[in-house]
Amino acid sequence: MSDILSLPPELLSRILDYVPGRDLPNVCITCKTLRDVVYVDSVWQRKCKQEYNFKSIEGWNVNYRTLYSKVLMRYGDLVGLWRRDFKYFGGLLQIKYDKGCIKGLEVLAPASLCVDRPLRKKDLFTISMTSSETVQIVSVHNFPEDEDGRGGEGEQRPCILRVEKDETKGRVLEYKVTDKNYILQKENLTDLPVFRRWISDEFEDDPNANMYFPCYRRRGVDYLSSRHEYRWSPLELPSKDRVNVPIQPGLFKGTYSAHGIEILSLDYNDDLTEVTVTKITGDPNVPATKVSVYGILTSPLVLTLEQQESLDTLAAVSAHHVTEQSGLPVRQPFRVPARFERDVPDIPEFCTFRCRADGQIAAHSFQNPSFSDGHFVVFDERKFGMVWLELMSFSIYVRVDEKELSD
Repeated sequence: MSDILSLPPELLSRILDYVPGRDLPNVCITCKTLRDVVYVDSVWQRKCKQEYNFKSIEGWNVNYRTLYSKVLMRYGDLVGLWRRDFKYFGGLLQIKYDKGCIKGLEVLAPASLCVDRPLRKKDLFTISMTSSETVQIVSVHNFPEDEDGRGGEGEQRPCILRVEKDETKGRVLEYKVTDKNYILQKENLTDLPVFRRWISDEFEDDPNANMYFPCYRRRGVDYLSSRHEYRWSPLELPSKDRVNVPIQPGLFKGTYSAHGIEILSLDYNDDLTEVTVTKITGDPNVPATKVSVYGILTSPLVLTLEQQESLDTLAAVSAHHVTEQSGLPVRQPFRVPARFERDVPDIPEFCTFRCRADGQIAAHSFQNPSFSDGHFVVFDERKFGMVWLELMSFSIYVRVDEKELSD
């Protein structure tokens, strides 16, 4: 058998594609020939792509080998979505590659009740390389401190970013800023310009702001007073490859009256008899990580407009009427009953699927949780709704487009 070292360097470099990047330094010490091949930057470029889906070194000012060994081996597997561990409210973090850095972005629901608007993003931290090729992690999570919008923007400060192991949650990502000048106390926080600016950004001149203010005030105080310290666990989104379901799984934005818009995940059980809508962000009544809606796919409904006139007609349908439909989409008229609260003005007039559902409700601090009757309604692949019979309200949910997360 011929000596492998007699092969051309181009073939040797391709053979190294089957060796994990973290083992290549061991290959280097075997002989000069393999060391020379390992030091070819195209070998490391392919490793960055194969193992960490890293595609462009633009802005990094280092070669692929240095990037792999100093950055990607330590932080490359953080890229993706993370769910915040934050009492009641939860949160969403996206870590992505950017020009010259790995960036962590806080992902926020649209302001006010504009559920059709895209998610908002706020830069939280960056991981980059200095001119001396050392890793630098800084917080860029800034809030304008002055009424005119100046003061906090563009400022960087050191921060701690580390991964810990948790017995129940697995990996936990921790972020902490130790700068005392950045830490806000709850006491008198609502008197500060930073709070007034936060409220202004959340409401965006909403005419119903006074009705929502108590809920937003509580959330704003908790959010701003904890801005120096976050904890997240990995978030795996369901795949969109289900067959014979009324709507594909995924990430959605949903309206929750005075609590504003929340971010949720929709998925199905294994035998496709139930659809589950789970909160990624939440509120003091039904917090993040809790199920908001169970749709009972084995109890489909096909209703006339007359049957949707009022709470009484809908309640009668829920108690006695189940169609013989298979659960596949059936186009039918839709209306929100009279006197029901609705968070959006433009509601579709037709739906493609409807079934009985259970919606979770609770008192403040998730006290006395229970499930109440409702209807799970699909309008198209982008929108679904929940008719809450006991609450006499209607929530609408809009899919988070992939472009919203890729931008």
